[in-house]
Amino acid sequence: MLRAGFSKVCISPPIGAPLAGFAAREGVSQGIHDDLFARALVLANGEAVVALVSVDLLALSSDFIKRVRDGIQRRTDIDPASVMIASTHTHAGPVTITTFFNPEESVDSAYMDSLAEAIEQSVTNAWLARFPARVGVGVAKVDGVGVNRRSPDQRPIDEQVGIVKVVDFNGRTRAVLINYSCHPTVLGPDNLLVTGDFPNFAIEEIERSIGPDGFAMFVNGTQGNISMGHSSELSAIGVITPGRTFERAAELGHLLADATLVALPDIAISDSPTLTSLTIPVSLPLKDYPPLEEAIKSLKDADELLARLTAEGAPPEQIMPAKTKRLYASITNFYACEALALPDGHLPIELQGFRLGDAVFVAIPGEVFVEIGLTLKRQSPHMTFVFGIANGYIGYVPTREAYAAGGYEVVSSKCQPDAADVLLEKVSSLTEQLFRDGANAAKTETVHFETREHR
Repeated sequence: MLRAGFSKVCISPPIGAPLAGFAAREGVSQGIHDDLFARALVLANGEAVVALVSVDLLALSSDFIKRVRDGIQRRTDIDPASVMIASTHTHAGPVTITTFFNPEESVDSAYMDSLAEAIEQSVTNAWLARFPARVGVGVAKVDGVGVNRRSPDQRPIDEQVGIVKVVDFNGRTRAVLINYSCHPTVLGPDNLLVTGDFPNFAIEEIERSIGPDGFAMFVNGTQGNISMGHSSELSAIGVITPGRTFERAAELGHLLADATLVALPDIAISDSPTLTSLTIPVSLPLKDYPPLEEAIKSLKDADELLARLTAEGAPPEQIMPAKTKRLYASITNFYACEALALPDGHLPIELQGFRLGDAVFVAIPGEVFVEIGLTLKRQSPHMTFVFGIANGYIGYVPTREAYAAGGYEVVSSKCQPDAADVLLEKVSSLTEQLFRDGANAAKTETVHFETREHR
């Protein structure tokens, strides 16, 4: 019999903490618009246990993930390989990782200690609160939220919302997980309030609908080139475009929630789904970076050019390209330093997969382009969902076509153009193994129940 538990713990930073996500942001946080949380859903059936965690943060390092997984194991005995920790990728949370977009910002060790404690506590609370449950996996469709920010026609996008529904034995929906591909960047670099952006508005509405003690969580998907249409390059250099308001974030969050709530009643549920998990190591081909001395000189030259143009009062059509050049030089310099620790020319990552009934969830530690996610779904013989920015962070994973076009996401990627091909192959292998192992596992007959819920 399946048992499920869920919990959330507040992880909002203190007012005055720097906010992560925009290199051009000036100033520290001035307040909290909506609290950030670590949310955990634990599923166990006697044969296996999985813990799915979503944190309202930009990203987390693989070293920090290992630390928290080990802490969870000490508290609950859940295998670290069965714990998935994904960041929603809000750009209005605390600095929790040092990477190309904030090379000069430092991570607050005291906050990271409290964050580790909060995540571990959320999973522990969920583990202790398990109840007999039935679970179902389904999909909804939403339009009008994310668009392809690199495409003139704003396509392709992934309109699919993956849904995990947890129901108690009284037929009441207790928990909902939603998986959707889109940058939570409605709010721009001028925003100085802590917020989970549009996903938090979606979560709040879903929880209000399913009941006073209802639980919902958001896990991002293949959102590398999906946002509300705001240019990543302009955002990175501090250009504020219209529509980046909390009202717009609420509007998009409610669209996502409404699509989810419409689909919920028709998702079939089971009290004995197959539950398996698997992690495999993968090496992605690393970009060739210039010698460090050359990268440092390029950054110095870009700094001097921008300073000169600014001092001369140059027009925006000269200043903006200089800012972009400086940004790109900073990214290349940062990655050239990192590459020194990867002498074999490969970037090691972890791929993690979960099977829940006939569905499979694959966790990838990067910002995967939506075309890759759509290909994964199309090629898979099973219902497949991707959890992005999960169990670490390696930056962007663009398509081959994107590399030819260039731009912010390509410069910000550590990988060679064939990384997407490697990823597609390894995910396929991981999925096959999950279903092969699941077929060999002992399980009782699956019984489906249909429930109708009233909003």
